[in-house]
Amino acid sequence: MFTISMFAISSFSQSPSPKQIKSIVMDCSTFSTPKLWFFCAFLLFIIMCVSIVSGTATEINYGPHCNSVVHESKPGDEEFNVMPFAGRQNGYFRGGDNVLILNNRSHMYYPSESKALVFETRHVYATDVEDVFKVEGDLIFQTSYYYEQSFNRDGLFISSSRDSGDRGTMDFDFQGFWSRTTGELCMVGSSDTYSDEGKLLQLAAVLKINNLKSSSDISTLVTGTIASLNSANDPNYFDKISLLMFPQVNYGYTMASKQFNQGCPLGTDVQPKLSLSLSLTRTICDMLSGGDNAFKLEYSSGCDSSKRCSPFGDVIGYLPTMMSLSMIQCSADRLSLRFLIEFRNNSYRGYYSSPNISTSLIGEGTWDAKSNRLCIIACRIYDALSSLETSRVGDCTTRLSLRFPAVLSIRYTGTVVGEIWSLKKRNEAGFFDRIEFQNTGNHRGKIQLQGLKYEYTEMDRVKKSCPKKNPRTRSSRVQYPDSISGDMGFSMSILNGSKVNIGWGSSDILAVSDQSNQRFPYLIPSSSSKPKHPGVKSNSSSGSLNISYKMTISVPSWEVYPGLTPVNKSSNEYLETELMISAEGIYDTATGSLCMVGCSRLISGEKSFSSHSMDCEILLNVYFPPQDSNGRSKIKGSIESMRENTDPLYFKPMQFSGWAHYRRLISESIWRMNFEMIMSVISNTLAIIFVAFQIFHVRKHRGAGLLVSLLMLVILALGHLIPLVLNLEAMFEQDSERSVLIRGGTWIEMNEVIIRVVTMVAFLLQTRLLMLSWTTRCSTGKKKALWTAEKRGLYVCFPVYITGAMIAFYVKSRQTVHQTRRHSWHHMDQIILRSSRPYAGLILDAFLFPQIIFNMFQNSRELSLSRFYYIGITVVRLFPHVYDLYRANTYADIEDTYIYADHAADYYSTAWDFIIIVLGLFFAATIHYQQRLGGRCLLPNRFQESVIDEELPVDSEEQLPLKYST
Repeated sequence: MFTISMFAISSFSQSPSPKQIKSIVMDCSTFSTPKLWFFCAFLLFIIMCVSIVSGTATEINYGPHCNSVVHESKPGDEEFNVMPFAGRQNGYFRGGDNVLILNNRSHMYYPSESKALVFETRHVYATDVEDVFKVEGDLIFQTSYYYEQSFNRDGLFISSSRDSGDRGTMDFDFQGFWSRTTGELCMVGSSDTYSDEGKLLQLAAVLKINNLKSSSDISTLVTGTIASLNSANDPNYFDKISLLMFPQVNYGYTMASKQFNQGCPLGTDVQPKLSLSLSLTRTICDMLSGGDNAFKLEYSSGCDSSKRCSPFGDVIGYLPTMMSLSMIQCSADRLSLRFLIEFRNNSYRGYYSSPNISTSLIGEGTWDAKSNRLCIIACRIYDALSSLETSRVGDCTTRLSLRFPAVLSIRYTGTVVGEIWSLKKRNEAGFFDRIEFQNTGNHRGKIQLQGLKYEYTEMDRVKKSCPKKNPRTRSSRVQYPDSISGDMGFSMSILNGSKVNIGWGSSDILAVSDQSNQRFPYLIPSSSSKPKHPGVKSNSSSGSLNISYKMTISVPSWEVYPGLTPVNKSSNEYLETELMISAEGIYDTATGSLCMVGCSRLISGEKSFSSHSMDCEILLNVYFPPQDSNGRSKIKGSIESMRENTDPLYFKPMQFSGWAHYRRLISESIWRMNFEMIMSVISNTLAIIFVAFQIFHVRKHRGAGLLVSLLMLVILALGHLIPLVLNLEAMFEQDSERSVLIRGGTWIEMNEVIIRVVTMVAFLLQTRLLMLSWTTRCSTGKKKALWTAEKRGLYVCFPVYITGAMIAFYVKSRQTVHQTRRHSWHHMDQIILRSSRPYAGLILDAFLFPQIIFNMFQNSRELSLSRFYYIGITVVRLFPHVYDLYRANTYADIEDTYIYADHAADYYSTAWDFIIIVLGLFFAATIHYQQRLGGRCLLPNRFQESVIDEELPVDSEEQLPLKYST
């Protein structure tokens, strides 16, 4: 390579003569096919040699960094029965943000406490020293990467990546030696990543792990550090990383077997028949596998401080509201488990987050078949706040019990419930009051509970509060939603007494008759889980049914229980409260009316009180529309307090409304979406055809391009460009946030790509038309007069556009602020975005406006625009509004599924559709008469000037602009 370079430099050190250039060109024949292959093979050989040399040069010497921990030994045969780790050992780390955060800049939810890692053991070799083994493996930092959880045949926890090529991972390749006697492992290795500037960083590190023994118990923690081998001022340097892992090899469930021989000590005694039993085919491991098991914590009414109510006392600084059980390992008999029990202050935990070790307990539990409950012993993890390396296990006086209740009621709606308590005495340090918990209702991936029943306890009050109403006079063909079909679950918008939207909510059926309504989307319900009550039929055309609901409502804090949650609106207007309501009542299948009495757990600040402190003086009324309403009617209802106005638990009546997303309507919506996909493709294809007509028109008649408004062409080009920019990622990757029910499917994804490809072609052709008009105008001799008319058109159009934008923003901000009562800069940004996109659609609808103004100043009667062009594009822009008028009276109104005539991209309503259609037709007619009678034909006579035909300089008579005969 050096010789070739020197030859090239010497050859061109002097200016080559024409003869030399000719010889060089002729020498290109020397790169014939055989010689070219030989040259490429030579270059490949050189590159491989350089790679091998550079790779050898960057190998890290083990001895200087690790001999003091585990001395280097000569490796021998590979071992398969001696493993310091499981095949994929999970753990957590802290630190190294100056390097690891580089791979996670684009993710919104970046966990700031503990992050996840995986150690993959590739090979283990025996050495010439007894009990010393050589280990090779990969340490993967999962800073922004979703991993699924499962178990192998031995009950060991395994995590598998959904996307191993995710940019949010960083992989260190380590090799070193492990001493089985001391439990220490020392390894050296390297990894590659990129800096913010895109520069390749080659990281060299030493990994030191302690307490890696052949067997372990609940007190065993594997800790260690990863340190950079570069100096602090080196670009490849990174901060020290501490790590923590829970060993999985040869784990002994010693504490659970000793502690729980006689059940859960000091736990609340519950009769075994009140809890569901589990079989060998549906073990406790199966019931709690599948990732994060979230539970809502419920404190006693006397709990007034975190010191007496939290297992952590005042150390973490807040009172936890949520608890999650993350399974670490399951025993071989699948009756004992290990958990990481995390306490947190919010219900959201994204895919990219990991538990905070500082607010977690390590637990070990076993299933008690006699009492039908899971008994868990939990221990504190100390000294994990500053560094995970110093973590240790202690204080194993915390106990948990978990069971699956056999009977649900309005006060007990959790399908998984339990309690947490302390074995310490009340006056002893570290004691806390008993805490109850129940699941949050997310049963995804769980096995259906057989034999679960519902017991109605408030039906006497329901009959008093919900008097029998006479059926409304309706046709016998009118059908209301079936009580067991799933059509009765809905989301809702919460309105106050002034009909202002103050929040949102969701509702799901808890039980129909005495049968619980369990939804497990990944499993087919067995025959024994189907309703057996004679009153529960698949087609209930008449009569009444007992029914129970579970509702979640999120509203501003001052709207709910002002006596319990006093809030200063001026400083805390963004604070929202999540209200959980369980209700039971009577559903009239003949009228679609539902009346229920509800109970709500009292919420004060961040605490949720237990089921013993509930407000059950709530009346709910719901009215379902008929199934043949085509989605034009909404579900309507009300939530009222039956207490006196002076009662501190009284709240003002709240109204709510929601769309009835019946399954038949959803099927129609899917059909409509496919139809709208086709309409979008046809619309963009027609736009391509009409633009092509105008291009041919401009190329054939050069003078026509001079008289086309450049502002109009820019607006049309941007109209195709903006959707491409906003949705560019959708061409290459699927949107995982979409609703699987509504917008899933390969067919829809494929059609979306087709739409964007056609839109890109239309944009390119529109850009080509703009370039043709621009170059034609710049090359003519009369360009000064044309540019003067263009500038005057801008002076007229821009003030009109700016004034319209200010009016649109003002109206949108008044509406939104009046509904939400929010006045932040972030909220104003959202208002600008939501108002600018429809207004841009309106400008596109009136795309002929700049051309009309340009024609007036130019006062020309030339045929600058092809009839196919301006009429065709007008039809393309107006037809979505015609379709919207038809869709509003035919299909269910589900705005999130609109693809063609999207309400977020233009002004769509009955009034706006009519206005825009009339305006578009008026503009097209104006262009027609301007090109026939003159640019100022619509103005009064005193503003019109005599038209003097001045021929523009053209190359031939064939390229003259077309004129209408007068």
